[in-house]
Amino acid sequence: MRRAVALLRALSTHSATGWRLSDLAEETGLGHTTVHRLLSGLVEERLATRVTGTRRYALGALAFELGVAASPFFSIDRLAAPRLAKLATETRDMVFLNVRSGADSVCLARHEGRKALKAYTVDVGTRRPLALSAGGVAMLIHLPRAEQAEIEAQNLRSITRQGETRRAAVQRMLQRSYSLGYGLNLEDIIPGIAALGVCIAMPNGTPVASLSLAASGADLLEPRRIMLLERLRKEAAVIEGMLESMRYG
Repeated sequence: MRRAVALLRALSTHSATGWRLSDLAEETGLGHTTVHRLLSGLVEERLATRVTGTRRYALGALAFELGVAASPFFSIDRLAAPRLAKLATETRDMVFLNVRSGADSVCLARHEGRKALKAYTVDVGTRRPLALSAGGVAMLIHLPRAEQAEIEAQNLRSITRQGETRRAAVQRMLQRSYSLGYGLNLEDIIPGIAALGVCIAMPNGTPVASLSLAASGADLLEPRRIMLLERLRKEAAVIEGMLESMRYG
């Protein structure tokens, strides 16, 4: 079961292009034979599908149908949408609502202000390691220390495949964020683009989501950064009150 779920998680990270079987094996650490067998079962059950005209695999129709059925109980974005759209309009920046999924962060909502960031490619549904974004780091740094260390190590192993430069940038962002208590990306990942993120937690303190804002590096300098941080924290507190009607935790 866990191996099949690992495949589904991997499939969700390249939903547009799909994955080759060999790449899925490398990503999940499973043998080619195991991946082929599991994929065959997932395809049969419509949880995965073969991308037409290719040898690539992507999430299937049943994955979508299950998500629709669960949406009323987990869709924080629908409850928060009016407030987040207003925040993006007033700040003129990009505002994101992210949810934690194990060692990853998944974008639930994206609201654009008037200043579009063409280099920023995070869309609704994008899955990334927690350590790779300000919103993800905002959740990571509020986990219990042992869990932090385990996820951070797992994330860095994955990120290292993108090169040592990317790994060093992520570690720089992590160290800064740990010291501040919130996620802060100062053009660490994409030149010219900065971001800050705050945690959204259950009443028991468990981080389940985050609110983040992305802007040009020049637009996130102090004192504006501090003002935006307070706005994010205020909105995060409101969203935390909405979690009572959700099934997180």
